[in-house]
Amino acid sequence: MKKDIIKNDTKPMSLLSLILSFMALFVVSGLLFFPLQADTRQVLIGLDFIICSIFMLQLGIDLIRSKDRVTFMKQHWIDFIASIPMIEPLRYARLVQMLRVVLGIHSGRHLYSQLLSNRRETTFASIIFILIMLLTIGAILMVLIERKSPDANIQTGADALWWALVTISTVGYGDHYPVTNGGKILAGILIICGVGVFGMISGLVTSFLTSPTSVQNERAERKEQMIMELLDKQDLILQRLDELEKKNELNRKP
Repeated sequence: MKKDIIKNDTKPMSLLSLILSFMALFVVSGLLFFPLQADTRQVLIGLDFIICSIFMLQLGIDLIRSKDRVTFMKQHWIDFIASIPMIEPLRYARLVQMLRVVLGIHSGRHLYSQLLSNRRETTFASIIFILIMLLTIGAILMVLIERKSPDANIQTGADALWWALVTISTVGYGDHYPVTNGGKILAGILIICGVGVFGMISGLVTSFLTSPTSVQNERAERKEQMIMELLDKQDLILQRLDELEKKNELNRKP
């Protein structure tokens, strides 16, 4: 059982959980212990809600896929509690998950092999991490840049988060937009990054649709195994025929 837990904890999604847990603790520490302006506080609360939503989604999927759900709940109940949004102090329970993942990483080589063996999961985890980072950096920088302008259209942290999400997705509703030169440059960078991220998503979806399913892989393995067994039987038959021919030759000799 312990080996299975360690194996699961070194998968890419668990590593993403580790990174997001660090981010969640950083965000919560800022909310609880530092005097923040209202705009910055709104951004951090929004990010905490997004991170908690990702935690809940991952835990829900793992619970559904788990063979023994009761055991899974006994092992991860504290993770569910730590993922409840809008209650910041609970996020420090994430230290248990962080410690579990860190203990599961034996070496850099072991981690690298885990990432290579789960390429789709690694790509998916990378996409989520990049999106979170773009939202974080984009929203905070936009608030800092635009608040200096009296004609600012993005006036609150919630506006900045919504603008960053719309810009990264390249939808561009136009309800919020930068008016300063620095804000426009930041918007251009986010648009380019957003195009790249959604290109990665398209490639990931294509790989899911075009690659063979697990059932097809099992059928292919069975066919290959049957062919190998037939070849082995053929070799055995040929050997016996050779032995019979040799016996016949010996019997024919006077």
